[in-house]
Amino acid sequence: MTEFNITSFENLFRDDERLKIFNDTVPAGILVLSLEDGKVVFSNQFFRDTLGGDGDQVLGASWEDFFVNPDERQELMVKFAVEDEVRNFELRLRRTDGGVVWGLASLSSIPIKDEELLLFAFVDITPLKEAEEEIRNLANHDPLTALPTRRLFSDNLNRALARASRSETEVALLFVDLDGFKAVNDTLGHDVGDGVLTQSAKRLLECVRETDTVARLGGDEFVIILERQDVSRAQTVGERVVNNLSKPFVFQEGTATIGASVGIAFYPQNGRTENELINAADKAMYEVKKATKGAVGLA
Repeated sequence: MTEFNITSFENLFRDDERLKIFNDTVPAGILVLSLEDGKVVFSNQFFRDTLGGDGDQVLGASWEDFFVNPDERQELMVKFAVEDEVRNFELRLRRTDGGVVWGLASLSSIPIKDEELLLFAFVDITPLKEAEEEIRNLANHDPLTALPTRRLFSDNLNRALARASRSETEVALLFVDLDGFKAVNDTLGHDVGDGVLTQSAKRLLECVRETDTVARLGGDEFVIILERQDVSRAQTVGERVVNNLSKPFVFQEGTATIGASVGIAFYPQNGRTENELINAADKAMYEVKKATKGAVGLA
């Protein structure tokens, strides 16, 4: 039946000029599928162009091959079996070059006598999904340093606290404040100040593991989340931060020298919630700042 359907549909769209124009210009991907084996018996030009394939690559192929996630296809088919048609189902299709196309898909039966066929159509929403991802990234990452913002930091910290509660382990929260940063802005300008912040972020990342979180709360304040770290190891990280940030920052406009004061609080000893830990670490940091600066203090 599949071979008959391929021939029928291809001849139909080739011989009828109006259908040929429709096939070449409609801004949606269309597949006609054999219900028996899931093979493609027709595809329009938009579908081929969007996935980067040609007719030989699409016709006769199994539509399963086009899905990025087989679970999405399974969910689509279950929904179709229950509701008899599906509209605006969000899914991902794979391009021939390995890229991903996001689409809003529809699935319905084709009422042709003695033929068990399905119509699969989708609208490409990849630009929309990419814009959504960019907006999420901007909301969660500081545009200057690319570090997580307070929002993402908060999510990461609360997940870390939940894991620590289950495993009965510690979480260390380091509050880092740059010493002498205002003088950099005043003497060398805000462009150099931004450069110091950017380079400070990189140096902070060098002090921790890939699994740890370094975030910028705003201004010249940073925080670090360390999971499964005791007092001794967290203090070692804090001292590493102080040493790294005390090294000169060299720019074309001049050399900037700053320092860092670090306060450390621990879950569960110094607090069990985000606010309790931030307040405890912040207080420990200010005690250092009032006393000596360029050092590490424990809550």
